[in-house]
Amino acid sequence: MTSRSVCSALVFAMLCPVAAGANARTIQESDFQRLIGVSSPAISSDGKSAVFLESHVNWNDDENDSELVEVDLATHAQRVLTYDRKGLSQPSFSPNGASIAFIAQSGSGADAKEQVFVMPLDGGDAHAITDAKSGVGQYAWRPDSRAIAYVASDAPPVRTGPDRFRDSFVFTTQPIVDRDPPESVHLFVVPASGGPAKQLTFGAQSVVFGAAISWEPDGKAIAVTVAPDPILNDESSSHVAVVDATTGGMRYLTTHRAWESDGLWSPDGTHIAYAEAASDPQVNLVEVYVTSPSGGNGSEISASIDREIDGAAWARDSKSLFVLAPDRTTLAMYRATLGGDVERVDLGDLVIQSGLNGTIGPDDSMVFVASTALRPPELYYRSKAGTIVRLTDLNASIASLTLTDPQSITFPTSTGIDGDGVLYLPPGFVAGRRYPLVINIHGGPTSSSMRSFDLYSQVMAARGWIVLRPNYRGSDNLGLKYQRAVLYDPEAGPGKDIMAALDAVRARGIVDPHRIAVSGWSYGGIMTAWMISKYHVWAAAVSGASVNDWITDYGTADDSLADRDIFHGSPFVGNNAAEWRSASAISYVADVTTPVLILSDVGDNRDPFATSSMYWRALRDNHKDATLRVWPVNGHFPSDPVRQADVMHYWITFIAQHFGSTHS
Repeated sequence: MTSRSVCSALVFAMLCPVAAGANARTIQESDFQRLIGVSSPAISSDGKSAVFLESHVNWNDDENDSELVEVDLATHAQRVLTYDRKGLSQPSFSPNGASIAFIAQSGSGADAKEQVFVMPLDGGDAHAITDAKSGVGQYAWRPDSRAIAYVASDAPPVRTGPDRFRDSFVFTTQPIVDRDPPESVHLFVVPASGGPAKQLTFGAQSVVFGAAISWEPDGKAIAVTVAPDPILNDESSSHVAVVDATTGGMRYLTTHRAWESDGLWSPDGTHIAYAEAASDPQVNLVEVYVTSPSGGNGSEISASIDREIDGAAWARDSKSLFVLAPDRTTLAMYRATLGGDVERVDLGDLVIQSGLNGTIGPDDSMVFVASTALRPPELYYRSKAGTIVRLTDLNASIASLTLTDPQSITFPTSTGIDGDGVLYLPPGFVAGRRYPLVINIHGGPTSSSMRSFDLYSQVMAARGWIVLRPNYRGSDNLGLKYQRAVLYDPEAGPGKDIMAALDAVRARGIVDPHRIAVSGWSYGGIMTAWMISKYHVWAAAVSGASVNDWITDYGTADDSLADRDIFHGSPFVGNNAAEWRSASAISYVADVTTPVLILSDVGDNRDPFATSSMYWRALRDNHKDATLRVWPVNGHFPSDPVRQADVMHYWITFIAQHFGSTHS
């Protein structure tokens, strides 16, 4: 945690905001355009250099321009390796250190697809080594550096004549906006110099995008995660499989048949680690297991952490793994041994914002992207001895602004566990004055608010508002009991927790009771709609990407089976529908007294626009003050910078209009 300065002997330290720059201006919405993205770090096999992606907002063209940058870990000298590459992602060094691979677009216009490129580090141009018709999703170097495994979707069949219009397909649990049958994802191997690719998996079974691709150290086999088909809902039935790199023969690693992923071969080849949850990870922890390559369920090594594991990577000794797990208001790193012993890795006030894959050096040194409450993301290096050095200063101009150092707070809940959260006080906070307060509710619910850099919480605080980001039951940072408390209680219980957090702040005597707003996106939007139905202390509300009718969501979303897992089964079986309706905000529109702005992408598959449209119509028909603003794009949240900024602009402006003047 960041130490806090003492403002005055007469004022409690917990009421003292800390400014980043004594005479600097406060942060503004427009500073979004100045934020530089830092992502996708990787370290070389000799531990002497690293690469990362540096991204700048191209406001006029509404895109993020990224370049691949190499940094010397001893001198911190940098050099740009790519220019004007579109779709740049996933850089990694070859195991022999001679080359670097990455994914980028090849071709132009409608024919542009993401392919794997390889570039020699001693000079020379990058060249595409794949030609996947549907593009490449991810890849991994073979340990001898002579080949690369990658995953890609089957190409849709080519049709001519009247067959072009024979496009019906069997529909199951896809989102209702799907217009094409999903194509299975398969595993391929291609020479690192390019050439014909060899397909290793076939049929309806599908390799899961995003899960690890891990080579056996001798290059004879590859661990991947497979599901029965490419439908997202059916990824709940995923399991780790070992694929023979020559014959394509496949065998399952364990007897588990659900919620399993990310098989990782140990450096010495004697173990495979993998992630597994007992059932839906919304209400069960994802744990790390280690087993033999010959198979079996193995042993759980992360149980004593009692947190949702958010990433893992082998230490070089093959006797322990580094794992990430949310813990209260930070993302903690642990070193877990095969015997089950766990030691926390000291990261100070840094909150890691990148994965561990490809970031562990030969002596267990590592690189990662991290932020603090007062500094946007930068690239960091941690030596074997534990010394941490910041390698970049790309966001220095933002860090130099007057910011507020948020505090961690706690509040009682009926779960028997104190909830926690993050509280921002306005820069220049004056004890004894009452301020407007905005609650920003995180999504998930399997997520948590942390003391990492949060641009828009800082922007709201700079307007003279208190910002509260509570971790309600269902959050993943306080252990299994707290996370599991959302089971069969997806809104009423979390709503009580949010009110308890608000009450804890109001008890300080710093909140203007007439200017309190509630807001959130995704599950935060769900809870916002619930809060304005059940509580009536709000001056305004902003509900983004919300599920306002759970039964409609079950029938339309891409993750409908996750809905079923937090209730007592399908709403279309027995008397279950009553439970689903009682948890739906649309059932209580007559009770709403708060002006509400509803936001959604029309092509949202996760929390479909249909429920937002239904909610607005229900509010309108009951003569409530409701506005529905939509973006004509696909996705759960806009992916382009202009629309991202617009979402937050309308969000903040709506609240400001209902708050009026800044101070009371």
